[in-house]
Amino acid sequence: MIYLENFKLIDEEQDFQIVQKIKNAHTRDELFPLGFFAKKQLARVDFDRITIFYGGNGSGKSTLLNLVAERLNLMRHADNTLTGGFYDYADNCVAKVKKIPGESRLLTSEDVFKNIFETRSKNTQIAERKSMLDEEFDYSSNDFMFDGFENSHLISKKQVKRSFVEKNTASKERQYSNGENALRFFKGEMQKKSLYFLDEPENSMSPKYQMELKKFLEGLAYANDCQLVIATHSPFILALKDAKVYSLDDTPVNVQKWYELKNIRLYHQFFSEHRDLFEIEDWDGKMKKTKKK
Repeated sequence: MIYLENFKLIDEEQDFQIVQKIKNAHTRDELFPLGFFAKKQLARVDFDRITIFYGGNGSGKSTLLNLVAERLNLMRHADNTLTGGFYDYADNCVAKVKKIPGESRLLTSEDVFKNIFETRSKNTQIAERKSMLDEEFDYSSNDFMFDGFENSHLISKKQVKRSFVEKNTASKERQYSNGENALRFFKGEMQKKSLYFLDEPENSMSPKYQMELKKFLEGLAYANDCQLVIATHSPFILALKDAKVYSLDDTPVNVQKWYELKNIRLYHQFFSEHRDLFEIEDWDGKMKKTKKK
C-alpha cells in the first residue's frame, strides 16, 4: 500500500528567498538545511512500498527523513529539537499523500536506547526498593515467625522476609542484549496498515539481528500493507526486497540499486580479496574449508 506518493523540496529560488527573509533571525547553523538540498540538486522524492535514504555521515539522509516526517506531522516519541531553519524549510515543502493511517510514526535509534535505559532505570528502582524493604523488615521483626498452619511449623525470618519483599515490590523486567531489545522494540511498535519512518534502525544490532529486522520489515511491507521510509547505511537494510534507494552521497542525488552503491562495492571488494577464506562446502555451525583440487 502506498500512503505517501511524493515529496517536493523547495527549489533554489525559494531557498534563497526564505534565507533572505529569516537570516537576521537565525545564525548560519540555525538556517540548516536551507541551501543544502538545492546544492545536491534534489527537487523531489517519489516513494515506493519501501524507500531508503542512503549516505554517509553528513549526507543529509536523516535530515531528509525528518523533513518529510515533520511535514506529515507524524507522531514521534522524542520531541523534535531541530533548528529554526529546519521548520521554515519543512513548511514550504509539499507532500502528496493519501490518507495517512493513525498509527503511522517516526521511530529512531534514540527511541530504542531510551527504551533500554528506561527499563534499566526501572529495574534499578525496584532493586533499591527491595533493599529498603529488607532493611525495614530486619529492623521491625523477630528472628523467627510462625506460618499459622495447623502444625505450627517454625519458619525462618529469611523465608518470611522474602515473601514480604516480593509482595511489596514489582517484578523486574527481563533484560536482553541491545540488539535483542532493538528488535523487540520495533516489533512492539509497528503494526499492520501504517506508514513508518525509521532513522538508522540498525544501530546497536549485530548482523544477525539486522537480518531478522530485514525479514520483519519485508513482512510488514509486502504482507501487511505497510509503507516504509528508512534512513540507513546498513547493507542488510539496503538489500530490502525491491527497495527504492536514493543515494545522498551523489550530486545530483539519484536512485541506485543497493549493490551499485560505492560503499557496498567496497564491501564486495574486501570480501573478494579474501574469497579463499570463505570457500566452504556447507554451513552447519562449523566452517568447513573446501578441499583444493
